[in-house]
Amino acid sequence: MAITYENNLVLVSHFIKHDSLAREAVITFALSDSSGVGSAQAFADDLQNLAANTFDDYIDTNAKLMRTTTLKGNGTTAFTVGTSTAAPRQGTNPMSSVPPNTALLVQKRTALGGRKGRGRVYLPWMLNEANVDEIGAVNQAYITPTQAMMDTYYAGYAGQMVIANRLYDLPWSNPARKLLAVTKGALVTKLVVSPIAATQRRRMPRV
Repeated sequence: MAITYENNLVLVSHFIKHDSLAREAVITFALSDSSGVGSAQAFADDLQNLAANTFDDYIDTNAKLMRTTTLKGNGTTAFTVGTSTAAPRQGTNPMSSVPPNTALLVQKRTALGGRKGRGRVYLPWMLNEANVDEIGAVNQAYITPTQAMMDTYYAGYAGQMVIANRLYDLPWSNPARKLLAVTKGALVTKLVVSPIAATQRRRMPRV
């Protein structure tokens, strides 16, 4: 089934890979191209550069930012795509990071409440074992600089970051659902680093 992407909606995916794993982790954001003239390729290159320059000091030296891909909609089932051309950027933070099923959680905040008014992303290989206690609380001394990191990343979007809303033909809880459309949701007003580490079982490697 063809999917409709709203005009000037840009879906952004950053791919991060640990040197010991074949599987990549994906970090996703979205933006609204207010000018309407930016190409998917230009956004891919610009946002790879933004992510590399912002994240590399916080990514474990055993992991790297591989690439950034973008999808730009035009209001129909047609769309354009871009893949960054820069070389992968190795992390520069020598640390003992927690396993990939535990990650730094960043919450997307908007002026709206409810599911459509918020979002979240998981940042793997950016959380040192020494900065997480036995109940999953992240040390405030680490939250402070990582919050500054996310403020810098958010500023790079020049006020264009949005929540991507997905419309399905069946309720979201129905496993048989099919995606019909992706639209621009609320404007993201800030990114907030959570004081609690996030977990995702599916990030663990299969052996």
